[in-house]
This record gives sequence, C-alpha cells and structure tokens, in this order.
Amino acid sequence: MPGKPIEVVNLSDEALTQGMKAASVPEAFVPLLVSFDANARTGGLAEVTADVEKLSGLTPRPLKSFFEANKEALLG
Repeated sequence: MPGKPIEVVNLSDEALTQGMKAASVPEAFVPLLVSFDANARTGGLAEVTADVEKLSGLTPRPLKSFFEANKEALLG
C-alpha cells in the first residue's frame, strides 16, 4: 500500500541481538547488523556522499525506483 506509515520500534543493542538470534540470523552477521543499527540511531548514516558512485562507477538511484524496477522479482 503506497503511503502506509510504518512504526519504528527502538531497541537496545542487546534486545536487537537477541531478536536476531531468535530469528536465526547467522551468528557472524549479528554484530555487523547491530552496528549498522547503532550507527543509524546516532545519525552516523545521515550524511549524503558520492562514495557509491566513486566506488562502483554507477549513479545511485532512489530506493523507491529500485523497488519499482524489481517489484515482480521481490514479490515472487
């Protein structure tokens, strides 16, 4: 549904870790994913840079356009 709001649930690193383990996220990935969440929570991922284009040589596109272009594959 376009425009449907989502609810953000803030978790501590420990609660997120336990939830990921309960969801069978591979053990090696849990600390990495928790660090992404912690970094986002503190605003560490808010800066817009040209790094994607510099590293990949591709112009980044909005996430919405990616979902639109890959809707069939994502919905199976």
